Amino acid sequence: MKLLLLLIVALCSLQSVISVYCYWNTGCPYKYFSNKTPYNSVRGDIRDSVIKLTGCEAVSIWSLTRHGQRNPGPDYGSSMKDALVIRDYVSLAYKKGNSSLCAQDIENLQNWHFNKDLFDKPYQLTKEGFLESQGIARRLRQTFSKLLGNLESNDYLFRPAPGAWMEESVKGFVQGISSKPLTIQPPSPGLDILAPYESCPKYLKEVKYNPETYAPSAKYQSSSEYLAAKDRMQRRLGIDYSLTPTNITALYDLCRYTSSGNTFSPWCALFTTEDLKVMEYVADLRHYYKSGYGTPMTKLFGQIALTDLLKSFQEAKSGKGRKITGYISHATMMDMVYTALKLFKDDAPLSTSKRKLDRKWRSSKMSIFSTNFIAVLNKCNKGPDDYNVIFYLNEEPLQSICKEGVCTWKEFEDKLTPFVDTKTDFCNIDPSP
Repeated sequence: MKLLLLLIVALCSLQSVISVYCYWNTGCPYKYFSNKTPYNSVRGDIRDSVIKLTGCEAVSIWSLTRHGQRNPGPDYGSSMKDALVIRDYVSLAYKKGNSSLCAQDIENLQNWHFNKDLFDKPYQLTKEGFLESQGIARRLRQTFSKLLGNLESNDYLFRPAPGAWMEESVKGFVQGISSKPLTIQPPSPGLDILAPYESCPKYLKEVKYNPETYAPSAKYQSSSEYLAAKDRMQRRLGIDYSLTPTNITALYDLCRYTSSGNTFSPWCALFTTEDLKVMEYVADLRHYYKSGYGTPMTKLFGQIALTDLLKSFQEAKSGKGRKITGYISHATMMDMVYTALKLFKDDAPLSTSKRKLDRKWRSSKMSIFSTNFIAVLNKCNKGPDDYNVIFYLNEEPLQSICKEGVCTWKEFEDKLTPFVDTKTDFCNIDPSP
């Protein structure tokens, strides 16, 4: 009997040790931070593409890439800066024995220092963000060395959407493509295919600056699922400081803005994996209703960009096109292109009360820093009109567009030709309240 009791105590002690979650040495930390996911923590590598064509040669590449990792905007940066004080509460709670965080996680958090640029230079592209763009282009050049080996002025077009962080990203991209200087077009004024929604009063009034767009995300923050995560954080941290959706979001931003493709921030230790999944879903809802299927007009903006892709490849097919077109834009534009192509579409709208665990709409896969949507036009040797198109997302073949990831020229034209007639007349409304 005594032996049995000792065994039970030992098992209970083992369970207690196992139940402690230490972020610093977890073998597989959760790395999906919605649209702030570091590119190099989830990307593929186009050089290792599983699609290997024989008897075909790449003749043109079209790419739409989101800017690289950047600093937060002023509003989010201000909330993050205000939340820094919570670090002292966390440390004090641990010293009092009220916290269930691990000693090393506490030490890492105490020793954490930030670059002042994080808050003093909003939207600035980080060094990692520049290297992300450069790396994507370098791997493209290595994969399609014959096509991109010696670019002349008529062979390429590189252009960013407006914004200094976009302009820096395209510089990184161009440096990765070529060792010699190449011309970068300046952002287009007015209606730009890389951000057409910014010149649409109807979208700005009814979607981007409409509080109702973000109501589903806010509603989820009152769901039992979110409240359970909030309570779990409060108990684990053991702090004498009431957590709110605002400062929880700020702590989440500290976690994801100060993580990189190789190193995760000690701020992430404040969250369990389940907590991070809940926060990811909060962001998914914002994307879904701001730039995805939750807003019908978003697909029209995506169609405008895809029309440029169609025309670019039609010109290349006729022998008059460019070898490479490289655009840099926003996560919003990426979402709109996916929506136009009916990618990542769930059977039902995203719920505001409970996550669908196997949902297709995942901003951590679709809209990460430096996310890229690449199309490659190939000419094959079976006849004069034997062309095909392969799509890539984050350097992985996108096999959901066409069978086995390869579209015949007819399939490609059939999918994109209807977009040529896309009109933006609906934008012309009085933007005043």
